Amino acid sequence: MVKMQVERLPDLNIPRLGHTVFCIGGEVVAAGGHTTNFVPTQTAEYYRNGKWHLMQMAYPHDQGLAAFTGQGKVLLAGGHEKELGIGQTFTIELYDPATHSFKGYGCLDKKRCFAGALPLDSGRIVISGNWYHDDCIELYDGSRQCKFVKPVAQHRSYPYIIRTAKDNAIIFGARDIHAEDFDTIVIDRLKGEPFTISLFETWRPVCPLSSFHSACFIGNEAKGDYTSLIPVTQDDSLIAIAQVQGEDFSLLPTTCPIPMSSQWGRICWYAPILADRNLGRAYIMGYGENYPEDTGDHRFYVAAIDYLSTPSPVTLYYSEPVDSAGRYQPVLTDSGDLMVVGGILQQNNNYDAASTVFLLHVGTELSAPAQSRQSLSWLWLVLASLLLVAITVTTILLLRRQKSAPANDTAQPEDSDATAADAALIERICRYMEEQQPYLSSELKVQDVADALGTNRTYVSNCIRSQRGCSFSQFVNTYRIKYAQQLLRQHPDKKITEVSTASGFSTEMSFFRTFKAVTGLPPSEWKEKQQ
Repeated sequence: MVKMQVERLPDLNIPRLGHTVFCIGGEVVAAGGHTTNFVPTQTAEYYRNGKWHLMQMAYPHDQGLAAFTGQGKVLLAGGHEKELGIGQTFTIELYDPATHSFKGYGCLDKKRCFAGALPLDSGRIVISGNWYHDDCIELYDGSRQCKFVKPVAQHRSYPYIIRTAKDNAIIFGARDIHAEDFDTIVIDRLKGEPFTISLFETWRPVCPLSSFHSACFIGNEAKGDYTSLIPVTQDDSLIAIAQVQGEDFSLLPTTCPIPMSSQWGRICWYAPILADRNLGRAYIMGYGENYPEDTGDHRFYVAAIDYLSTPSPVTLYYSEPVDSAGRYQPVLTDSGDLMVVGGILQQNNNYDAASTVFLLHVGTELSAPAQSRQSLSWLWLVLASLLLVAITVTTILLLRRQKSAPANDTAQPEDSDATAADAALIERICRYMEEQQPYLSSELKVQDVADALGTNRTYVSNCIRSQRGCSFSQFVNTYRIKYAQQLLRQHPDKKITEVSTASGFSTEMSFFRTFKAVTGLPPSEWKEKQQ
């Protein structure tokens, strides 16, 4: 368990529930939903420079759907037709983050509420799910009218939509359009026939409570790897993470079960998985059993799963009690932290929405444990040659100790062999990183290093963690930062954006966050000190 720093940010201009929250262009946006008295609000607001800025929308999209388009905009559609959560709508609009403007755009094929949406590699967006109204699968392709694709085997509310291939997806969920649990969960294909899986006979997917489904993706489209993570539950007494690779479902092995309670009481886990692909971590949100009732546990809980390692380590973050906090699906910010914006104040009460906003510091920049791990990994990298000598000496001492140990003591030779093997492997990994510079590719995965060295990804990941005290992603980022420092020294006129890309970072925000975590300074300040 790790105590989590929680920062209260300025309140929203308008209390919100049933709204859509997303991060685009470095800004968190809360769009639509309903406000106090269960009245839809045709407004949105974005967070910049420590303040929420109000915007006018074309439609409220209370419990609507949303997805990123291939043109850098956000598609918002559907939602309740009237106050009190009544009815569904056909409405579509687009949000342009460059101009902070909304524009009514077109029409869904079927009026919807409590639906989901997912962009495919082609840029088309799959849409499915509904509430007290028939469901189907339809596609948004940029035109003003969405196109009907096919009927569904099960009519669902808030389904999961998961990519399984370049232009295919599966759709499934635990509840029907009246919020009743399915006896048998059937999975629909965008292309292909419906099917069932044995995993869902004992485990059930947790209702995502969000229309954004791309956040759970951890694969690599360029390499044909379509892998996503979803939370699954068993009789509400256990929760685990299911790994969906293409159409294959399996439980993700973890070093320990995800905790269902703390010393303050039971933890209720909710919301979809949010994956930080830069760090190789996945997050799921939780709250105290009776929260937000007055008698409940008012702490935030976050389970962090380092999915690049096998088995995956689990860290339970918890906060001190927090007053006036709403319960809502969080959004992953560009800083790597989680933001909870508005939400429900009392269980099953849609009339009192929250205006409070909280930032949960689980990212590398402000998380003390993560800072320590990254700082440690940088120190190991700088002193690599000394470490190799130390490991060699340790190995020799262990071998000598084995010779003097009793004949029936078999644990020491096994430990010694493992240490020597790890020392040899980490030396090969470091040599490969230094000579081939694979870290300059933003798509580098642990499997790539394992393939290059002719070994197993598990051995590589475990070796780095045991020998360097950090994850594979953190290990790679130390090389990227070292390379960036070299560029900043040798080419002081080069723009920070160019240095970020050239060093192998996928986003500039990730570069800034990691650079500061490793060096203690932002890139611009560090560069000034070198002159």
